[in-house]
Amino acid sequence: MSTLAHLLVDLLSTAPALVPIYREHLALHDALLPDLFMAQVASWVSGTMHTPGARTIEGGAGGDAARTLVGVIETHLTSGDAEVRELIALSFLDSVDASPANEVLRLHFGPSLRAEAARRDGWNEQ
Repeated sequence: MSTLAHLLVDLLSTAPALVPIYREHLALHDALLPDLFMAQVASWVSGTMHTPGARTIEGGAGGDAARTLVGVIETHLTSGDAEVRELIALSFLDSVDASPANEVLRLHFGPSLRAEAARRDGWNEQ
């Protein structure tokens, strides 16, 4: 069963461009605020947040990096402990819903993210 620490390691190693965002987050808040950081991950993967060096995700929400990162999140939704599952179900999906890239990001959802989105907010799979 994966924990928040496992999720963080996988996110940061899969998308090294998230490392400066993570460092800035820690510097601003003096601690990890998981809900806020997951919202920042969703913003970055949707192309609406830039790293401190003003780099956006290559290919935006439709690119391979987004697909890979959403795959990591999918894996942790199925293998994570209750804290990880709740973090993804609430913070990540809420942030995706609020994103202008919402529909594109949802194309990358695996079966667990699709099911959670459908259960949580009535989104219909088609």
